[in-house]
Amino acid sequence: MKKNFPSLLSHGIAALIIKDDKYLLLKDSRKAMLGYWGPPHGVCEVIDQCEEDCIVREVSEETTLKIKPIKKLWTTTGDTKVKTVSFWIIEIISGEIKINKEESSDCGWFSLDEAMKLKLYPGTKRFFQLVKEGKIKI
Repeated sequence: MKKNFPSLLSHGIAALIIKDDKYLLLKDSRKAMLGYWGPPHGVCEVIDQCEEDCIVREVSEETTLKIKPIKKLWTTTGDTKVKTVSFWIIEIISGEIKINKEESSDCGWFSLDEAMKLKLYPGTKRFFQLVKEGKIKI
């Protein structure tokens, strides 16, 4: 199967989980981005055959949720350790949120306006700004 992301280990995903018009965001506990908030996210790895595989794996690792990728909304330049990152809408299939404390120190559900007041990853902030401006439709 052909990989559907630009280059192995240089592309990442961000998984948008939305419930009651609120986004699930995680607060990073890792040294490089300590205190930044963003959706579950991660880097595409050798084991991932496509972005969808990466999304399923990363969301499971970070939240224990079983999910289904629905639609890619936007791809942009990465702002941490990847060249590019794609934002996807996903659907929860089963499970309860249990964050991986090695990666995240907290989580919560935030409206778009509430999220914009948080210390967001730069790419996440750009994404939410485009949503707010109506340039990206969810």
